[in-house]
This record gives sequence, C-alpha cells and structure tokens, in this order.
Amino acid sequence: MDDGQLTAPPHRWASLADRLNPNRAAFDAQLKASWKSLSKVERKRIIDEDKRQIAALKARAKERLPFESDPNDHCETSPTAYEHIAPILELIARYLGKKNEDLLIYDPYFCAGSVVRHLNKLGFNVYNKREDFYQVIADDRVPQFDVLLTNPPYSGDHFDRLLQFLEDKDRPSLMLLPDYFSENKSNRYKAENYCFLNPGERYHYWTPEGMRPSDDNSKKRGHRNLMLGTRNSPFASHWYINMNPVMTNDEFISVVEESGSVTLAEGSYLYRTQEEIPKSNFKGTTTTDGTPRKKRKKKR
Repeated sequence: MDDGQLTAPPHRWASLADRLNPNRAAFDAQLKASWKSLSKVERKRIIDEDKRQIAALKARAKERLPFESDPNDHCETSPTAYEHIAPILELIARYLGKKNEDLLIYDPYFCAGSVVRHLNKLGFNVYNKREDFYQVIADDRVPQFDVLLTNPPYSGDHFDRLLQFLEDKDRPSLMLLPDYFSENKSNRYKAENYCFLNPGERYHYWTPEGMRPSDDNSKKRGHRNLMLGTRNSPFASHWYINMNPVMTNDEFISVVEESGSVTLAEGSYLYRTQEEIPKSNFKGTTTTDGTPRKKRKKKR
C-alpha cells in the first residue's frame, strides 16, 4: 500500500476490515479517525488496494512450486514462533558485529513466503524464494548466509538432507521441528549438537488457502485467518538450536541464564537436552514444571 501515514508498511499488512475494527489486533486508530474525512477518491484508492492485497494472498497457492512437494508439508510457521527466536537472532547479529537488518538469514524451504513478512516485522531480512533448495545446492547457487532458520518439510528424507547441508556449511541453525525428531529421522542427527527452545504452549501452524485440498474440502476446517490460512496444531514442536561456530551451545545458555543480555519471550524456555523438556498433551497445556495447566474459561 502507498497511503502515507494512514496505512501500515507492506510487511505489516492487514485487511482494511481488521484495521478499522477496534476489536482486532491490527486496529489502526489513526486510519479510523481519519476515515470519514478522507475524500471518496482517497477511500476508493485504499479499498481497491485492500482488494488487490486480498486477491494476492488468495492467489499464492495457484502459483505452481518448481519442485515436487507433499501437501501435508504445506504448513507455515506461526508468527509467535518467530517472536520467540528474535532475541537469539539479535544475539547472533551482535556477536557478528552486525545490525539486525544486516544479518544474513537463510530459509531454504519455500511454502508461501510468509517467513519474509513475519521476520521483516521483527526487524530482520531473510532469503526465502520460490526455488528448489536441492537444485540450488547442485547448481552451487546457495546464497551467503550467517544463520539458517527454517521449519523444514517433515516428510521423506528432507531432515537428513538438511543436516548434510549444515554439516558442509558449518553455520548456526535454528530449526523448528516436532519433539519426536531424533536419530529415527536421520542418523546424521546428534542430540549433543543442539539445545532447545520450548514454548509455554503448543505452536500453531498455518496452511495458506488452497495449498492443501483436504483442508479446503473438509467440513471440519479449523480456525481460519485471511493472512495466514487454516490453523492446525498436530503435534508438539520446539526449536532445535546449534549456535556453533559463533559460540558453543553452553556459552549460549550461559549468556541467556547469567548475563541478562538476552531476554527470552515470556513462556519460552531454553533447555540443554530434550529430556529436560516437560511433556505436553495434545493441546500443549502443561506448565513449565510439567503439571497440567488449568483450562481457561471461555468468555461468554
């Protein structure tokens, strides 16, 4: 959008309906206050741009991906999960002597590109393009990067191939994976190479509209969001983190726990091993000591 101060930057786009509704998180008080004083031409321009943005979001699934993919892998990461690892990205940037926006972040697996929007909103830039990661490797076209950040496809041998890539590149990595991922998914996986960031509640995943036909045709479709898609939360997951060679994982944990220079998001906790992470039930309603969380009463 290009409406001066009356609209949010493109990476923070929300529908006009959300921005004019005081009950929505994207409510734009300035736009609401100015709406009636705008000319018909100005209002029409904003409305037309809003329609264009909505159409673009809905059209994402119509663009054929340049690689074979399993529809079940079409789940994008929740904005909340990126908020949780933002302090870690800031730490990496600081240790490399860079500003946040100059940190070279690489997410090699493309779904619908929402990672760009979410990380832009947090002050970071990321390379995530509609291309075949493995063909990029074969063609020796891997972009320069300081840290790999991804929620990879969980099917097939993607996890194994990703770990092989990381072995060759020796960069810090932050991977969002199910809590059951281990040697059973790849014999390249070595638990001692990682520490783990676990959320207080189960992460949601979002399937962009049209990218999973079974969702679109189901009579029991989950919560839907225009920007994000259909929400699902099939399993508990957390961030698998390897900070080498910027620092050892032990040094990283010490910085977080002792220096006070890194503040993790409320509800997220750092663990040295997966065994320390409290087991959660399907709804992710455990407290940090592993006891069940009291269910919240729905507001009537």
